[in-house]
Amino acid sequence: MSAIEEKKKALRQYAADDGHFSLVRNFRLADLITIMNGVCGTLSILSSARYLILSSNVRQIPDEAISTLYFAHLLPILGFGFDALDGKVARWMGGGSMLGQEMDSLADLISFGVAPATLGFVLGLRTPLDALCLLWFVSCGLARLARFNATVALIPSDASGKSKYFEGLPIPSSLFLTSMMAFWVKNNWFVGALHNTSDIPFNKILLWGEKGGYGEVHVAAGIFAIWGAMMVSKTLRVPKL
Repeated sequence: MSAIEEKKKALRQYAADDGHFSLVRNFRLADLITIMNGVCGTLSILSSARYLILSSNVRQIPDEAISTLYFAHLLPILGFGFDALDGKVARWMGGGSMLGQEMDSLADLISFGVAPATLGFVLGLRTPLDALCLLWFVSCGLARLARFNATVALIPSDASGKSKYFEGLPIPSSLFLTSMMAFWVKNNWFVGALHNTSDIPFNKILLWGEKGGYGEVHVAAGIFAIWGAMMVSKTLRVPKL
């Protein structure tokens, strides 16, 4: 049976049921766990926005705002727990679904792509070039997930059918960046911690123009950009544990 025929066969479970809530009825336990990953990422973004609201127009950042910021950093880590669990549950219950595979990538993009980029902006990566680096990071994560879905069958696998390595950094590796930013928060190393008089680690460099203009970029934003490049690398191979 060809790959196209196998895909058509897997899709019949959705075509055969025209009920109003047929999509929900076709969910498996692993799919619901995957959705929780996306919920964690979305809640992290909303918590970041809430921090900005709580910390604006105040002389001293309230404890509630800092707690909200910590919570925003914790949520992608919780999302990774759900991301790791859904695969195990899918294998335990006899295999995953095509719907689950697609949802897994979408949830990963939220929790490990958009959420870390939002946190970076909240903590001080706010120059135009910073924003460009963050956009590059998210776009690379999107492209990396799409490439994985399209080419995973071409990667050598072991006896159980599991791929032997990742091409490029897997997007959950961005938890390193999230942890790094959480460390900044712990040490008050971010914009807004001292009434906008502090800056994030490594500070800014001026590439062109005047200080405060469009040519300024934080070195930390470059870390996001490099991380994105490593995610879409074709030659970087990361063994699966």
